[in-house]
Amino acid sequence: MNLNDDRQFFERVIILSDSIHASDNDSGQQPGTLLFSVDLEDVRLMVPNGQDYREAVPAMTSQYLEFLDRHDSKATFFIVGKVALQYPGLIQEIKNRGHEIACHSHNHIPLDKMGADGFRRDLEENLEALVRAGASQPLGYRAPTFSMTADTQWAYPILGECGIIYSSSVLPAANPLYGWPGFGAASREISGITELPVTLSGSPFLNVPFAGGIYLRVIPFTVTQRWFKQCLKKNVPVVTYLHPYDIDANQERFMHPGLNGNRIYNRLMYVNRRTVLEKIDRVLELGYEIQPSAEYVSSLNAARVTP
Repeated sequence: MNLNDDRQFFERVIILSDSIHASDNDSGQQPGTLLFSVDLEDVRLMVPNGQDYREAVPAMTSQYLEFLDRHDSKATFFIVGKVALQYPGLIQEIKNRGHEIACHSHNHIPLDKMGADGFRRDLEENLEALVRAGASQPLGYRAPTFSMTADTQWAYPILGECGIIYSSSVLPAANPLYGWPGFGAASREISGITELPVTLSGSPFLNVPFAGGIYLRVIPFTVTQRWFKQCLKKNVPVVTYLHPYDIDANQERFMHPGLNGNRIYNRLMYVNRRTVLEKIDRVLELGYEIQPSAEYVSSLNAARVTP
C-alpha cells in the first residue's frame, strides 16, 4: 500500500460515513451467524528484537475468553505453532473452555514463501505443537496473511492429507498484501476442503474485510454496522478475524511486519484498539450469534448431502 492508496482509503471511508443514516435500522431479523475467530499469534516473534517488548498474548487471550464467557459463546482460535509451544497452558485453557482450536501455521510464513514441501512441513509442525499442548486433531486452517490465492491453491490437497476439513484463508478481492479476486464471496469446496473466505463489505467504494482487524477498528461503526445488517438480511455468515494486538491498547510502538515499512499504515495498526470488543457487543445486539467455524462447516456439509 502506498501513500496514494492511503489517501484513497480515507476518502472512501469519509464518503461512506457521510452516506449512512440512522434510519437504516431494521427489526424482526432472523439470528445471524458470526464466525468469530482469533488468530493467536505473537507479533513480537515477527519483528527484530521482538523479545525486548512486553509479553501480551496471555493477557489479551484472557480478555477474549472473558468476553466469550460473558456471551456464553464458543469461538475458533487459529493458533500459530510457536505460540502453542510457548504457552501450552494457554492452549489447554482455550480447549477446557470449549472453544475450537485450529491451525494458523507454525512459523507464520505466507504460503507463497514456503512452496508445497515447506508448507507440508510447517503444517505438520503446527499440528504436532497443538496436539502436544493438549488439543485434539484440529479440523481448520487459516493461512498467514490470507495468503491462499489462485497461485497457492496447491495447498488444499495437502490440508486434506493432514486431516484438515476446512480453511478460512482467502480474502476474495484485490488487496495490498494477498487476495483472490476471482474466488467469490460464498464458501465452496476445493479438493475436498471447504473454504470459508473472509467476509467483504461488497461496497463499490470500499470492498474490504470489514469485520476484522484494522478495518473493524478504523472504519466508523455506523458504516460497519450497515454492512453487518446487509449480511443479516441476506442470511449469510460473517467471517471475522482478530489478533491479540487488536485489543492491546498498551502495546509499544514498533513497525509491524508485512507493511513494507509504510508508516501511515503502521499508525493505523494502533488506532481504536480499546473499541474492538465494544463493537462486537454492538454487533451481537443486532441479532448475531457466535459459532465456531468447524461447527458451521459441519452443518453446511450436512445440508449439502441432505435431500
